[in-house]
Amino acid sequence: MDLIPGVGAGTLLESQLLAPDRAQRIGAIQRLDYHEAVVLTHDTWKFDAGGIPQFAFLLATARDVTAEGNDDDEVLLLRVEGTAPLSLEADLHAVREEALRDALSRHRDASPSVVLDVDLDPFTRNRASFTGLRCRILGTFYEDDLDGTRRLEFGADVDNFYATATYRVLKPVGEGLSTIASYLKPSPHPVEQVRIGSVRYSATRRRALAAKQADAAVAVNIHDFIGHKTGLLGMTRTGKSNTAKIIVARTFLVSAQRKASGQPPIGQLIFDPQGEYANDNTQDGTAIAAIGDRHVRIYRFGAGGEQAHVRPLGINFFDPAQIEAVQSMIAEQLRTDGNSGYVRDFAGTEFGDVDGDRRRTAHAQRGRLLLYAALLRAGFTAPQHNPGSTNPYSIVLPIKSELRDAITNQAGQSPFRLIGNSGMCAVAGNQIQTLVDAILALRDAGAQPAVEFCDNPIWQATEPIYTASSGGRQVRGWRNLNDLRPYHNPDTAADVADEIYRNLCYGLIVIVDLHIGTPAVIATLSEAITRRLLKHQTTAFTSGQEPPSIQVMLEEAHNLFSTKKYGDDGDVWVKLAKEAAKLRIGMLYATQEVSGVAHQVKANTANWVVAHLNNRTELNELSKFYDFGSFADAILSSEDRGYVRLKTLSSPFIVPVQIEKYDANLVNQARAAAGDPPLAAGHG
Repeated sequence: MDLIPGVGAGTLLESQLLAPDRAQRIGAIQRLDYHEAVVLTHDTWKFDAGGIPQFAFLLATARDVTAEGNDDDEVLLLRVEGTAPLSLEADLHAVREEALRDALSRHRDASPSVVLDVDLDPFTRNRASFTGLRCRILGTFYEDDLDGTRRLEFGADVDNFYATATYRVLKPVGEGLSTIASYLKPSPHPVEQVRIGSVRYSATRRRALAAKQADAAVAVNIHDFIGHKTGLLGMTRTGKSNTAKIIVARTFLVSAQRKASGQPPIGQLIFDPQGEYANDNTQDGTAIAAIGDRHVRIYRFGAGGEQAHVRPLGINFFDPAQIEAVQSMIAEQLRTDGNSGYVRDFAGTEFGDVDGDRRRTAHAQRGRLLLYAALLRAGFTAPQHNPGSTNPYSIVLPIKSELRDAITNQAGQSPFRLIGNSGMCAVAGNQIQTLVDAILALRDAGAQPAVEFCDNPIWQATEPIYTASSGGRQVRGWRNLNDLRPYHNPDTAADVADEIYRNLCYGLIVIVDLHIGTPAVIATLSEAITRRLLKHQTTAFTSGQEPPSIQVMLEEAHNLFSTKKYGDDGDVWVKLAKEAAKLRIGMLYATQEVSGVAHQVKANTANWVVAHLNNRTELNELSKFYDFGSFADAILSSEDRGYVRLKTLSSPFIVPVQIEKYDANLVNQARAAAGDPPLAAGHG
């Protein structure tokens, strides 16, 4: 007799899903349509199968449906949603109720044992032990040939069904359950499955543990996360960061393998507002940084260079080579004055020299002179030396002799050091404000050389910052720059944003440790780094090159991708969200406010990791995507750390998962892929 009716022995369906060690019979189909099934089961079968919790996967397979004995080789995948009434259940309830009434009436002490020991005959007791399970039909497993290879396929619907008496229902366990939970849709993209956790149907796991059914592995295709958006959704302390670390470590492993085979690696940029990725913590016992100094760069305020892989976070505001980052940060800071004309003018100005255009370069040099004077007025410390040299700090720009003479007379002394006969002048750092004050005084007095010197758009866009006056009204101007002083490092010889990008191109993990610093400083610096990343990736894309693969990890995404902000194309985070895919930038974003993230971002999210959420507003928003609405009550009630509902790009359905812990073992796997020895015993 065929033990698995409807499936021929030796088929993939039988060997991978329905073999005796992979599935246990728990009942039959009582009612079936294209979307829902009612499964008839019995208390004994449920007990023998280790229980049937809500959201459990079930398999339904048909009998021989023809007289000739041909099998219908497909298996329906069901998910238990709740209970369902059976046709005769009302009568059985009446019998059960009468027996309970009788037991309670005949005993004054209605102890639990008395109530349970109701006077039912064995036949009735057995009939009352049948219950119905309301199940959603997730789709159909079947077999197909792919280039001559037989493989398991899945369709997310039902293309036919038979009389319900022909179906038997089984509960997948062990490797059978793992096959279902780890199933990937066929894809032309690379596939590398890695374990991320185990199937967990419910918060209560007593029966699953007792039946040794609590460790069915869930594997994902790590390439689903590379170059795509991933949402890590859930309350604080529910395991989002742990999941992110697993993804980062697994992505590094792929990157190391690519690098070893001569392929371009994958860089990863982590904005770390709490310092939990850069530093060991009691939760994980280790950190991303443990992957190794050769592979991880940490940028931190106040870093002093004692460790080669820990770099200072800050820029030299007086370095012409870093002027783009300086302008970006100042422009963002000036927004506190609102959308004033001078703010827009400054943001749209180019302060860099232009090769082959002496006039444009001269205007840029004048603009930088005025900007550096504003920085000094705001209390910034000028460097002791010019970047990359031991010469005392000074700036160089061309000034005509008529204006030099007028300035010398105005200031009472010459602030210049002439450089040959070129008309170029060096101005020491402690003379910059004196020079600018003299030029403005001469301009206001109508001195023609000074009028001509100031008559260019770069000077005019910068002057309101220094004078704190725009269009005849007072503005905050240079006072806005006070909050930027913590960013300033006069000893930094290179733009930190460019340095970070070079590290990303080399396949390193870059952690920007932001747990020290004010929110305004953290936000502005993060935006400057991201803006530079987008610029470099866009330059590569528009020049016909393949941009390098880069992953970006962001916390508190509801503050970055709100619906209100999403309409602002000038916002760097909005630009990142909109253009990440075409620029080969993958994005992991974490938030506890699903409703706070713009719908457009969520609609383009490929991977969903959903932990505990504590209110209906967020659950209602989540329920708009896939069939997360089915899990809403469980997500609301279960606060277990690492217990998530997972939907990935390659998975055709949501899987309830207990995410494994990020630990030294995973770190050592990443280190091994890069050719490094394991961590020393006792590390982390």
